[in-house]
Amino acid sequence: MKTDRERAILEILLERKNIRVKDLAKQLYTSEPSIRRDLASLEKQHLIKRVYGGAVLEENGISMIKIPFTIRELEQANEKIMIAQRACSLVSDGAVLFLDASSSAYNMIPFLASKRNITVITNGLKIQMKLAEYSNIKTISTGGKLLNSCYALVGEEAYKTIDRFTADLFFFSCRGISNEGNLTDISEAEDYVRNKMLEHSVASYLLCNSNKIGTTYYHKLCHASQLNGIISDSEPPEGLKPYFI
Repeated sequence: MKTDRERAILEILLERKNIRVKDLAKQLYTSEPSIRRDLASLEKQHLIKRVYGGAVLEENGISMIKIPFTIRELEQANEKIMIAQRACSLVSDGAVLFLDASSSAYNMIPFLASKRNITVITNGLKIQMKLAEYSNIKTISTGGKLLNSCYALVGEEAYKTIDRFTADLFFFSCRGISNEGNLTDISEAEDYVRNKMLEHSVASYLLCNSNKIGTTYYHKLCHASQLNGIISDSEPPEGLKPYFI
């Protein structure tokens, strides 16, 4: 992304999935011609698709995969480290873990290094590469089809691997959690892998930085009541308090 305004446009599109130029100009306090130039730039980066009067995210397009990874690598890094530390405090020596391909799960790795005899099963390619630095952590890849832009392995081969294991703990993230407790995302393929891991875990925890609370995206992953807890860096709204640890 070339400008802060382009990033802001992507954030708005992630929440609303489509937007008009007129509304973007009003929301971002800039001119419509400037917004059109931004949209043209984002389209060249294969992040959005322009339509008459505005822009959309294509549900089956590369934008579904590429935008979250582009943004989440930079989002609230300090908060994610705090969440990672809290998550790792739940991990005992000898534990078997599922980790999804999220940057929140990635941040757990340095803190897992102090544990003894743990096994990590993950569909995150970047996570696998980072885990290779630690000889005391056994790493198992789910295999599967690679989503190039977010380094996540998905599909039938990943499901088959997950079906062969039971994990003590599953740590994962998603794009948003509504005030009603619905966990949502924009990458269906990643959600299906997360659901498989959820089914094969004794306990599951969402890693949730504060900017995700109260937001909703088009694909539902699960409900907070299906988890053992949510680990966050902030106080939740009243309605979500029962789910937070």
